[in-house]
Amino acid sequence: MEINPVELLEEMLQRGEQTVFPTLRKCAERFVDIFNDTCIQQRIREKFESLEEFQPDITRCKNANTLFNKLKHLKQLFEDMEDKIAESGIESFLSRLFNTGFIGLITEENLDFLTSDDLGTAQRVEKFLHYLEHGAQKKEDTRRAFEEYIETWKRNNIRWGSVAINKAEREMRANFDNEGALSEKFILQLINEITAKFEPLRDKLVAARQTYGPSLAVVSQTSSAASWLLKLAFGPVAGAALSDAVSCPNATRAITPGWFDNTSRFITQYLNNRKTDGELSAFIRNEKLELDLHHFKEHIDPWLIELSHKINEFKRNAFGKSYILSKEMVLSEIDRMHALLYAIILNKPELVEEHRRKLDKMVQDAAKLQTTKEHESILPSISFGQLSLPGGNRERVLLIKFVLSSSLGQKAMNEVMSKISNLFDNVESSSKKVENGATVVEIKIRTDDNISTKVARCISSLADLQVRAVLVGDFGLCGFRHAMNPAFNRIYSINSVDKAEGFKSTHFSGSLDRGGEPYFCPNGWRRYSIDVGLTGAEFEAKYKNWHVAYHGTEGHIAMAILLNGIRASGQGCFIVAGQGAVYLSPSIEYSSHPRYAGIWQIKDKYVQMVLQVRVDRNLVFEKRQGTLSGAQPIDPPMDSNFLSNNELEWVIKWPPGTSISSTDGVLVYGIMLRVTDQHPNTLPQNVWWAKK
Repeated sequence: MEINPVELLEEMLQRGEQTVFPTLRKCAERFVDIFNDTCIQQRIREKFESLEEFQPDITRCKNANTLFNKLKHLKQLFEDMEDKIAESGIESFLSRLFNTGFIGLITEENLDFLTSDDLGTAQRVEKFLHYLEHGAQKKEDTRRAFEEYIETWKRNNIRWGSVAINKAEREMRANFDNEGALSEKFILQLINEITAKFEPLRDKLVAARQTYGPSLAVVSQTSSAASWLLKLAFGPVAGAALSDAVSCPNATRAITPGWFDNTSRFITQYLNNRKTDGELSAFIRNEKLELDLHHFKEHIDPWLIELSHKINEFKRNAFGKSYILSKEMVLSEIDRMHALLYAIILNKPELVEEHRRKLDKMVQDAAKLQTTKEHESILPSISFGQLSLPGGNRERVLLIKFVLSSSLGQKAMNEVMSKISNLFDNVESSSKKVENGATVVEIKIRTDDNISTKVARCISSLADLQVRAVLVGDFGLCGFRHAMNPAFNRIYSINSVDKAEGFKSTHFSGSLDRGGEPYFCPNGWRRYSIDVGLTGAEFEAKYKNWHVAYHGTEGHIAMAILLNGIRASGQGCFIVAGQGAVYLSPSIEYSSHPRYAGIWQIKDKYVQMVLQVRVDRNLVFEKRQGTLSGAQPIDPPMDSNFLSNNELEWVIKWPPGTSISSTDGVLVYGIMLRVTDQHPNTLPQNVWWAKK
């Protein structure tokens, strides 16, 4: 008997959640107890004692003999300080949890102590501390592996040209940089202060650029030997910039409107890790900024001398308090996320209304939260609804709401609204209103960043402002964008003999070209199409050159993937310590092995789930051999569409624990289900499963 397609999808989700959500709630309660434990809070504070180690680095930055080296050392100093503060691993772990709706508590590796009923809170705290120590070493290994990967990638893609390579490197580094939910506050303060020092430079730099020409006319006659000496003295990158600056016969250039603002903005972006070393070098060279080193030193060096005092002040004030989680809010967010997933996937009015009720209650409860101790701040819960789809330039406009504590006075609320806006770039509008009895600050921002990471990284600043909850995206107040698009549901079979309600029968012979990789008809499978916000023609135009691949998964994990993207694993055959990877396959049959795609019996049918994805042809990945028994190089081809098992696994190196989404180059656009009357291990195409 055929199962209704909506009922089938709902049953798959319910089967997955029967064990997942009860376990998730239990793990969340235990994690809050661990996080709020005095041992963990003390560990966070202790890390700030180590900031005093940076005095030699401050001196090195002060003594730098080129502008390029001074800015590079300054940026490195900020990064090292942030890493030191975040070394406990707590900040990055917390950021990942908010990013995934706390699903990481049951998918994160080595957190089995959260599910064990044989341990008390003190024992779990001890095991969590051990987990963090391991994570600190793992983070160091990950950073080293990532840097090696970046260098290899740049060498292999030199044909792209420097502009494209720098842009891609910047994006990869931004995706990797998912640390410091608590430490970011201090580093942002430092960057804001140092960039404020650029403003008094305005008149000096403009005036100086109008007087360089005559003196440089003589220097421009310097020989290639002099250029070589500059590179030898100052290093190849900074030396090249100096050499270019002093050898140009036309150093005087017209000052275009906004020149200084653009220069200041570029340097700020570099210090914020939004520009690469290569881009900085080219910018300094093009703008002849090495000639202004003495002006920069006049303003930056005194600030560096003050930096050690700022570190001590920050240690005394900013982290003299504890940042705790509210168990009530964490559990409310898990319940709300559960309701949201069902509402957008199944699109039933009663489910949308249930989500609305849970959201309203969560907002009301958040506003009433009060701290019980003087030096204690409550970290706000962070909730993600549906995010608007990015445009052609990868930018999107996002609505973010901040629920304020009801204890704030009217004047304080106005000040908070201003301070919240200052935490984000490209704020298009901001307002304050009352919703469900709670005061809410609402901002709209235009961004191409990973917004979930951005919000999580300023969470302590929001806690200090007495923000109790953050709502990012659309929560259905104006209607959900349904996650599924039934117009593109398909059922695939040879000669289109299979039929099912709500699916269009489809078949094609041979293979279709998708960005230089073959796409074979997934016979025996039906696709529930995911809404990506495009018409069929628009989708084909945008993604026709993206490869087709598959990712085996379970029902409950598929729900999280729809919101957050596919999560990189820190385990696998083709990565080393510290690396992570997302594993895909061009073969749906390989992805459907029970190791990846569980087998469920629903009524009288057997069902498996695999995700269908598109992969940007410009995304770097490795083609590797099959690793499952029966699908290794020595075995006959397990999929008749392929000549061998040598390229069954596509390995995308990605920071472990972080997600990869469409903006990164992997678009999930179909939930593939195989529905059969007989157990899948008896199907002819799956005889290879039996090999041991």
